[in-house]
Amino acid sequence: MTKIKLRIQSKRRVGKLSATFFCALLVLSACKKEVSSIGESLQGENLNVFSGVDTFTVITHTEVLDSMESDETSINLLGYYIDPVFGVVDCGFATQIRLSSSDPSFAANTADVVVDSVVLSLVYSGIKWYGNLNDPITVEAYEITEDLVRDDQDYYTFDSPLNAGTNLVLSGSETIQPDVVSPVQLANGDSLAAHLRIRLDSTNLGYNLVNINGAGNMTSDELFVSTFKGLYIKVNGSSLAPGQGSVLYFSLENTLSKLVLYFHETTDLTPKEYSFNINSSAARYNSFNFDRTGTAFEAQIADSTLGQTEFYTQAGCAWAEIHFPYLLDIDKNELGEENKKIINKAVLVLPVQDFAADSYDPSSKLFIARIVSEKVSDFTLDYSLSSTIAGNTVTYDQTNKEYRFSLTLEIQAILNGERPNNGFRIYAPSFFASSIERVIFNGPNSPLKNRARLEVTYTDY
Repeated sequence: MTKIKLRIQSKRRVGKLSATFFCALLVLSACKKEVSSIGESLQGENLNVFSGVDTFTVITHTEVLDSMESDETSINLLGYYIDPVFGVVDCGFATQIRLSSSDPSFAANTADVVVDSVVLSLVYSGIKWYGNLNDPITVEAYEITEDLVRDDQDYYTFDSPLNAGTNLVLSGSETIQPDVVSPVQLANGDSLAAHLRIRLDSTNLGYNLVNINGAGNMTSDELFVSTFKGLYIKVNGSSLAPGQGSVLYFSLENTLSKLVLYFHETTDLTPKEYSFNINSSAARYNSFNFDRTGTAFEAQIADSTLGQTEFYTQAGCAWAEIHFPYLLDIDKNELGEENKKIINKAVLVLPVQDFAADSYDPSSKLFIARIVSEKVSDFTLDYSLSSTIAGNTVTYDQTNKEYRFSLTLEIQAILNGERPNNGFRIYAPSFFASSIERVIFNGPNSPLKNRARLEVTYTDY
């Protein structure tokens, strides 16, 4: 499978992705035109003003990425769900843990240390989950056996960390019902912000950390991470049915995200603890696995013409592509002769399928980029005043269940010959391996009432 890199180019470089693209011939449909007075007041008095609205042919399909960099993202994902349309979504992450202080002393004699418990706490991010939060998760944790490198090393969503193969989650505590709202009350009376607490095995992990300390391998961060390389956290979703499961979103660099060793000494029953941090020095990456077997998503990737009925975008793995093959015909009359137009307004309208019974909500915002080539995307003229992706997004219209993208300047530039008519890509602003939300768009040939369309209001002169 050929891998290519995708870049979004503008005032600054935003991201680097890899992708495999699938191509197919698509059947085209006719344009629809209606007369309107919109825009008459915007033109000069010497023009023979005639305003019209065209709804142009739209070609839609889905593209799947071959790979995407996923290291040191602001959000780390943990969960498993089975989407009836997209299939299995399996998200985990690998991370180093770091010392909170160098050369700690657990006890004068390592043999005197008694491990009471080991807890991995993970703080929820601003976006706390995606999917059906009513379903419990079954967590697994493994010790990594390969070195993680934060600098000079790229990790991708398809990477699966090498691990020791022994589940370190304490037996009997693997299944957890996430609570993303309630504060966590600790045994010492402290009340902390909502977070996920995973109890790990004292024998296989706790005493291993004690022995690493006793051997003098915690005198520095570098020595410690070369001895204990980190953890791989994932969810076992084998018991889930279609429509069940969720993915939780965590902020690992939050100070409450850490591994805590609780212990005492045989000669001193006073409870003690030592925290291992997950901080800005810790290498980490998200690992995604997908199983599309037998799904509508898989069928469309095999036959892109199915995208005319419905098409998709999914953060971290796929985006929607949209093309307007007959756009330049705006500047022609019914005889095919040149007849220039002034674009008053151009709007790409993308209705979506968003049903109350569906746990997988559409993205709150989407981003549009024009296609430069297989490897490069760019901001459109209508949104390029901001240099960031976040400033170039469109908010989901919950009432009308649609996204509306302004393309007035972009369409005019295409007609003027200043931009090629290469089409557009649609994806979530958190697309870069920091989210797993998805959207089902109605294609231009959808049996549903509202369909994808480009509405262009112009002045003929």
